[in-house]
Order: sequence, then structure tokens, then C-alpha cells
Amino acid sequence: MLLAIDIGNTNVTCGVHDKKKWVHTLRLPSTLDFWNLFSSLNEFKISRVAISSVVPALTSVYVESVRNIFHLDAHIISPDNAGIELMVDSPNEVGTDRICNVAAVKALGKLPAIVGDIGSATNYDVVDKNGAFIGGAIAPGIETAAQHLIEKAALLKETALVLPPKAIGTNTEANLQSGIMLGAVDLVDGMFQRIIYETNWKNYHIFVTGGFGKLLSPHLKTKHTLSPTLTLDGIRQLA
Repeated sequence: MLLAIDIGNTNVTCGVHDKKKWVHTLRLPSTLDFWNLFSSLNEFKISRVAISSVVPALTSVYVESVRNIFHLDAHIISPDNAGIELMVDSPNEVGTDRICNVAAVKALGKLPAIVGDIGSATNYDVVDKNGAFIGGAIAPGIETAAQHLIEKAALLKETALVLPPKAIGTNTEANLQSGIMLGAVDLVDGMFQRIIYETNWKNYHIFVTGGFGKLLSPHLKTKHTLSPTLTLDGIRQLA
């Protein structure tokens, strides 16, 4: 069994892969308070571990935890060992989560492709017909933007991050839900259309993933494939 670990700025997603499918997933906060939940994965017969991390301070902690729990050395994915062509100004600055997304769509043979990874940040990863990462865009994540707005506006309070039935809200909570959530839908659709226009590709594939991907997917106008495990699939490919 393979244990894939995706360490993000807000959450750590762990997936156990066996017999051509994900048999278990576990979502943890990106803090040091993870041992009890993480050690529960010891019930699986893990034989390999691969890690993608954009939080260096947590990488070493998880590497040591893997040694203690599974008695294995984890494979750490990096721009240098991934075997993905990075056609950007500074390849070493590309987050490994984005590299894993590229590896996943490349393995699927769905090229060229655009990936909208809607999580702590909203990343747009653009992959050409040869499977090379050619750049993209990064925007604040939905939760990050909402929290910043609430912190800066004294009269606003925290509200559930759910999609409202209409754009015109009649109370503060509905106003926030409309502006944050429907605004996010339009932002993602708009960025997809801008990238499509710039690339001028005739045949392309669009994927949506990330923690908020499932929530936004039904409301997007842009034709796409929802793939919640895309980053984990990429880790598995690069393992």
C-alpha cells in the first residue's frame, strides 16, 4: 500500500492507495497537533510513503513521524526529482502540489490541460500538449479572502462558506455568502476563460480539484472534470 501525503498551508491530506484505488483518505490541520489522527493510519499495511509539501517546517516533522510509525523513509517530491518539465522563469519556485497536478493530468493523457486547484490558495496550473508546466496564476483562497474581509470590517461576523440561492442578499450573512462564494465562482470561470483565450488551444481539458473544488464545481459555467484526488494521484505517479 502507498501512503500519499499532501502537505498544504491549511490542511494535510493523506491518501492510502491499494489495488488501483484510494481506499482511505484523511484530512488533518497543518499544525503540529496531528499525531493521534495520523498514527491511526498504522492499521493499514503501508509499504511506501511519498510526500508533496509546500510547508518546509512540517516536511521534516512528517518524515520523522513516518519513520516512527511505519518504519519507512518517505520519498520527498521536489522540482528536481519529479521529471516534469517546468517551462517557467524559476523552476525551483514551483510548488510541488502544482507539479503533482501536472503529473496527474499527464498520466491521464488529457493534454493540453488547465487545472483549477481551489484550496488554501486558488492555483491555476497550465500544462501544454507535451505535458510541460508553462505557468499559471495564484489567487487568495476562498477561506483566506473571507477571513481577511471579516477581520478588517468591524461590523461583519463570520459566516458559513456556503453558496446562496441568489446574488442579491437581504441580510449581512447573505451579502457575505454572495460576495465571497458567488464571487469565487465568477473568479474561477473568468480565469479559465482568460487562460483559454491566451493559449488559443482548440482542444483542451479542464480539471477542478482542491478542498473547495467539489463545492464550486456544480456552479461553474466552464466545462470541466471534477477530480478531488488529482493531487494525490500525482503524488502516486511520482512515487
